[in-house]
Amino acid sequence: MLIETAPTLQTEEETVMALACVLYEQGARAESFRLLLRLSAAGNRTAPLFYNQALCLEQAGQREKAISCLEKALSCLKSGKRELEKPSGEAEVLRILYERQCAQAQYRFPMREAEAVCLPAYARERILRLMIDLCAQLNDGARVRTLVASLQGKRFENVEKALRQISEKET
Repeated sequence: MLIETAPTLQTEEETVMALACVLYEQGARAESFRLLLRLSAAGNRTAPLFYNQALCLEQAGQREKAISCLEKALSCLKSGKRELEKPSGEAEVLRILYERQCAQAQYRFPMREAEAVCLPAYARERILRLMIDLCAQLNDGARVRTLVASLQGKRFENVEKALRQISEKET
């Protein structure tokens, strides 16, 4: 059983989040979303929770609700909410692994709690990139440009695609 094989997880909340992430990655999006709603009902208010809910909502075609969740995720990161204590060696390994993962332009996968804690800047970039995709799908060019500007000059393939898509629709 997955829960028994995850001894490093510190709380039931983290265990449920990890299970929700695995279920999402395996394509069981409805079950993943059900667990995320359970965490939310229990009072969990973290950037990964809102990001992962947004991934599920996007899959269900609920783009506006997904954007709302992403805004909440950004707010959690800004407030520094939910800082977990991790041993310094583990935090460094996580930082390196997440940096490499982010460098590979992967952003449409569930966000783990440790990512928001160890690499809040990368978590923020992932949130913004997904928001840009959703706003482009909703043809909200002004919002896409605002979000792109908040990436502070960093360019990603999906961002360039969103800008082209908005430009084409405006001409």
